[in-house]
Amino acid sequence: MQFIRQCFGMSKKVPQRIVDPHHHFYTPSVEAGPGGHSGFLRKLGAPDYPPEEYVKDKSQLNIVKSVHVEALPDDGVAEAAWVASLIKEGRAPTVKAIVGKVDLAAPDAAQKLEALVKTSDLVKGVRYIIDYDGPWGEDNGTHPEVSRHGKDYLRGPEASDFERGFSLLAKHGLSYDLQCAPAQLPAAAALLARHPDIPVVLDHAGKVRKLDGGSADAAKIEAWRAGVTQLAKLPQVRVKLSMLGFLVPGWTDDAAKEAIVVGLVKELLALFGPERCMFASNWHGSGASSNADYCDECQPTMTELYEKFQGWCDGPLGLDAEAQAMVFAGTAEAFYRI
Repeated sequence: MQFIRQCFGMSKKVPQRIVDPHHHFYTPSVEAGPGGHSGFLRKLGAPDYPPEEYVKDKSQLNIVKSVHVEALPDDGVAEAAWVASLIKEGRAPTVKAIVGKVDLAAPDAAQKLEALVKTSDLVKGVRYIIDYDGPWGEDNGTHPEVSRHGKDYLRGPEASDFERGFSLLAKHGLSYDLQCAPAQLPAAAALLARHPDIPVVLDHAGKVRKLDGGSADAAKIEAWRAGVTQLAKLPQVRVKLSMLGFLVPGWTDDAAKEAIVVGLVKELLALFGPERCMFASNWHGSGASSNADYCDECQPTMTELYEKFQGWCDGPLGLDAEAQAMVFAGTAEAFYRI
């Protein structure tokens, strides 16, 4: 990983204080395990990633708080209860908030939300992955999770059911982690505009997909830009700067590709401001999964990612100390109330 420390004159400097607002634990190898991961994640071939691995992977990074985000469980309530138990046992010392999973379009969404919030006072939000870009396949932006139902919850006939469940988040004081495909962003913005009392964070920088500097990039970026611009106009919306290798596979090994990533991050900072942006590790399993969702095989460590983020802030992003404190910690603390 010699290259990863060379672009933009980056040093080994890391942020002084980090709140990591997005990471995962799971144990699919455990048959009928307490985290509810032995079904779908096992089919995907995911290896176990218990909290002890996160502690090891963060190494000497000063991660003072973190947020556990649902990890495709078969039972979201069971997963939240499991994470809460890990915290009580002292196995997950950084975790101060839990983002659980509830299918907000399901007929029992109200009951599931009631059950979710009862698992722990640390439950602060909900994520239900809804990336839909046509029937699931390797060549589109539909998420494997969506293959479980194959529906477009933002633009399809299920949208009204989803909105009904989404509206219930306000009753419980919960936020929503929005993960969708770029083509869905305008529909998402319209939905969120009708519910200004529900805090929302856009996951993974809006998930524009597989940019490489080629001729196809312009149309992808144009669609992404139109969507994130609409979201930025809504004051309740934040954005996570994470999983950047999904946006630009191979950026950790190619200066030109890294420049594309930096340009996207800079654009999001200009739209939302540092007080509405948060860097996140998305850490789970490996550098390839965390950084790129397996879109490439690069294996940066968590420390190398944060070295890179810090180098950008000191260099091409030009963020002062106050802005850096927000993107590395303050924005996440405020959003998740931790």
